[in-house]
Amino acid sequence: MYRIVLPLLTLAGFFAGLAGVSAAAPTEYETKAGYLLNFVEFVEWPAGTFQDAASPVIIGVMGKDPFGAELEKLKDKLVNGRKLQIKRFKGALEFRGAEAPGRRQENLTFSQAKKLTELKSCHILFISSSEKKYLSMVLKPLRDSCVVTVGETPVFTREGGIINFLNNGNRVEFEINLDAAERARLKFSSKLLSLAKVVKSEHPDEKK
Repeated sequence: MYRIVLPLLTLAGFFAGLAGVSAAAPTEYETKAGYLLNFVEFVEWPAGTFQDAASPVIIGVMGKDPFGAELEKLKDKLVNGRKLQIKRFKGALEFRGAEAPGRRQENLTFSQAKKLTELKSCHILFISSSEKKYLSMVLKPLRDSCVVTVGETPVFTREGGIINFLNNGNRVEFEINLDAAERARLKFSSKLLSLAKVVKSEHPDEKK
């Protein structure tokens, strides 16, 4: 049994809505997809984040996508009156232009700026463990944005990420870096915080 109670109320509805109800326990990434749905519900973005009342919530995945079809099951769901959209991005090396040797510098700079703008258009950005060697490269330019960065690697919150999944045996738990969230001007529901391991930034300059 999962020790987390509140998210499972939402997760139960999520899983029950899938085609066919199985008695088998949800897989790791079924559970994590359900948590992403919960994060949308229990995060408050600053005023002006959404263009208008009809603007969607965008969940992005950067790097190797471990979810399979699970995120597609979230597509177009309504949360707090907004539809969910799913976007996928290539890995950090492509983001930095490293996969295109010989490209003219001005074109590379333009491409990098465009990709950063696309990443910042996400409201939640899951950064796959395939990008663990490049976390600092990815997270640093996102620090002043209003993006809820979510990861699944041991150093994720220490590198400035906001939410990190923790695997504890057969349970999926999560930790929240409140300093990083404050810098991003994000507010978390007290219900969500009560279920998380709350951590602080190890680097004082992250709060500046």
